[in-house]
Amino acid sequence: MESILITGATGYLGSVLCVDLCRDHQVTGLFRRPPSKRLSDAAPGVRWEKGDVAEPGCLECIFRRCANRGAPIHYVIHFAAYTDYGARWRDEYSNTNVIGTRNIIEAAADAGVKRILFASSIAALDPGPPGTVLTEQSVRYSDIAYPKSKALGEQLLFEHSDQVPVVVLRIGGVFTHWCELPPLFSVMRVWSQPFVGRMMPGKGDSGFPYIHRKDVVTIVRKILEKDDRLSRYEVLFGAHAGCTLQKEIFPIVRQACSRYFSTTPIHVPRFPAKMVLHAKYLLNAVIRKRTYERAWMIDYVDRPLVVDTLYTRSTLGWEPSAERHIVRQMPFLMDNFCRHRKTWLRRNIDRNDQNYKYYPD
Repeated sequence: MESILITGATGYLGSVLCVDLCRDHQVTGLFRRPPSKRLSDAAPGVRWEKGDVAEPGCLECIFRRCANRGAPIHYVIHFAAYTDYGARWRDEYSNTNVIGTRNIIEAAADAGVKRILFASSIAALDPGPPGTVLTEQSVRYSDIAYPKSKALGEQLLFEHSDQVPVVVLRIGGVFTHWCELPPLFSVMRVWSQPFVGRMMPGKGDSGFPYIHRKDVVTIVRKILEKDDRLSRYEVLFGAHAGCTLQKEIFPIVRQACSRYFSTTPIHVPRFPAKMVLHAKYLLNAVIRKRTYERAWMIDYVDRPLVVDTLYTRSTLGWEPSAERHIVRQMPFLMDNFCRHRKTWLRRNIDRNDQNYKYYPD
């Protein structure tokens, strides 16, 4: 049994890790937003600690308390992160994603932690020119603020991996049977409409690798299991190999909504699509509604993020479940979308607004 500190413990990924890992490990969950009763009941073995990774001295106090009660932290699973859908840098990126990561490194090194597992994102990488296949060694990030913050975090961890070993886990688009993935939530809502739903920016070749949330849990467990066989600094991919394109998902959504819906998209050029997103953002800003879709995203239309996960699979002896591939799971997502629309919307809007509340898979 290992003693594990999970940051972002009440978030979308941190919460499900707390629920699963507390079954056979000593888990301390660090949170800024308190756990719901549903989460507390699902993870009775977790010791909850309120704190902020960016706050000076916070982590040292938590490490000290854990050691004093006879459960010194062996592993840190660092999933706390700030995410905003805008392209510009915000102070919170510096505070949580950069300074917070530096604080984790310093506290973990002082406490003699075995390893830090850091959640990064495949979506933070630049897709490169047509035909590019990304590997775990790819280090070219996009110029948007969130990827920059992840790149800075990865660099800090690399520079200090002589003090504390690190696994950087670049994760794909994480979904559940209720979707709960903002970019997928966005296109599902649009494509479910009769006429407007036929509109598709570009040729439908936009896309990225997905992973079911249950498979995020399995890869984290595999990393913990294989820890002593990993190098001091590892970069791994948490996703299915390749890429799932919008044109693969589009007909599934359309057919599930109505047998009368056309499954032939109307391809919209980039410039008018960008203008529409500009207008939508401005309108929502007036009514103070959070908007996922931003005009800068059009620059990535038909530039899919394609990954080769061979190194991860061979290093860990791990495969994401074939049954949980996004294309195979879309009928289940659409069943919830069509039959339980209010619940579906509530869960996805909470996730979109970064007000996630734990629900089991």
